[in-house]
Amino acid sequence: MKIQITKTKLFAILCIFIALASCTDTSVYRKGKRIAPEGWGKDSIVQFVAPIVDTINDFDIYINIRNTNDYPLQNLFVFVQTTSPLGNTIVDTLNLPIADDYGRWTGKSVSRIWENDFLYRRNVKFANQGEYTFTIQQGMRNDILNGISDVGIEIRPVL
Repeated sequence: MKIQITKTKLFAILCIFIALASCTDTSVYRKGKRIAPEGWGKDSIVQFVAPIVDTINDFDIYINIRNTNDYPLQNLFVFVQTTSPLGNTIVDTLNLPIADDYGRWTGKSVSRIWENDFLYRRNVKFANQGEYTFTIQQGMRNDILNGISDVGIEIRPVL
């Protein structure tokens, strides 16, 4: 019995293979936390504890922000604190562009929610195994910030 593969079948198989390969999540850590519907308070700190075992390879760290159409501003300032298992701490202030200069939301949209993955640190090599703590706090002038629905962090290996 001879199997005949046409160009159409070969193309279909290739499409399926690409679709399956693109669905793989290579993240070693990805968590998000919902922000209260009343808004993100200036004193409200979102915390993530990421267990890290790989101290050989490089990683990219992303801050994930989801906003609704109710977000009244173009950007979002956040304070990010990273604490290593040994207690060493780094604090950064980030300006995240949520909308472009014309007021159009950036990122991917699902209905009324927009999702952005902002590169926070590139090619990070973790010095120690253990739990790394990341805290994120909004740094805007507003005591309560409306329109931010979720905040998250993702650690991806550099491929």
